[in-house]
Amino acid sequence: MLAITCSWSATGSPTPRHSTVAATTPGAAHWRSDDLATEPGFHAWQHHYVSATDLHDPALDRLLLCVADDMTDGVILTEAACAWAVHPYDGGVDLFAESTKVRDQLASRYAAWMPSTPQGT
Repeated sequence: MLAITCSWSATGSPTPRHSTVAATTPGAAHWRSDDLATEPGFHAWQHHYVSATDLHDPALDRLLLCVADDMTDGVILTEAACAWAVHPYDGGVDLFAESTKVRDQLASRYAAWMPSTPQGT
């Protein structure tokens, strides 16, 4: 499994991640940087770092706690082919399943976890 973590800056040069986040993924390598600016003359760069992890790694629990405690954002868990993705955030988690069939199976299995809105969002 891969963990993608982020740092942010006003320039395209990668910046270090928060030290607590970096400690959960010490082997992370800079993957790419994206300018998320929506207004002319304003730059908001997000720098993505990728590292290998697994479900049994205690560092993954620490990374998820960083997300839950709002110490970081933009964390994505996936596998090498990116057939699925998990995006945790301080208020929940978004799951991107490999197919609509798997999505529907997950929604049925974990219906109690779903928001009560008709859209499920």
